[in-house]
Amino acid sequence: MIHVYGFVDELRELPRVAGLDDAPLERQCVGDVELVISRSETPPAREVSRETVLRHAEVVEELMHRSEALLPAQLGRTFASEDELAAAVLTRAEDLARGLERVRGCVEFGLRVIEPKDGGEERERPASASGAEYMRARLAEVKRRERLLADLHEPLVRLSRANLVTPGTAGVLRAAYLVPKTNVAAFCEAVQRVEAARPELAIVSTGPWPPYSFADHPREAA
Repeated sequence: MIHVYGFVDELRELPRVAGLDDAPLERQCVGDVELVISRSETPPAREVSRETVLRHAEVVEELMHRSEALLPAQLGRTFASEDELAAAVLTRAEDLARGLERVRGCVEFGLRVIEPKDGGEERERPASASGAEYMRARLAEVKRRERLLADLHEPLVRLSRANLVTPGTAGVLRAAYLVPKTNVAAFCEAVQRVEAARPELAIVSTGPWPPYSFADHPREAA
């Protein structure tokens, strides 16, 4: 089996770590696309172990530090033969080239913002309130949350090449940002300013990470 860790450009050297099952890492070129793989004689296990997850993540993170552009592969991208791998890569060659250019020189940061329940949670309609009063209150709450989202999100968008906001999740904001490495310090400072300005919010920032969120489904910031 051939395990894929990521598609790379301007990879300076292979990481000095082993791949899954302690197999050596290899550079593989399919057309104009370069990827990093390892080989195994055994098929993937039905249940993925914690060790496997960590080893795959370790290799991908090391690739991030050694290449100018990286599209991480999700764990489980395996192929039975060289021909199968080549066919899959050539089918996506143009998308991969565009993807590598998009993430070139960038890393990913995650942000999750949660508002305490007493800080603006929608309340039940009072028995004495009219329908119009209730709708006005709901509209005011929606506008308040939109302003809060803009205050949190827009400063980070300006420092990012792209972003992904996850809809339908609890809290005010859950997003990933594709940040040029030259903007990392400014991005972290912007997050700190948001935290200082909004002490009532629970703000969790993570990163820098390999750009997993932007490897397959990129969406440019609005």
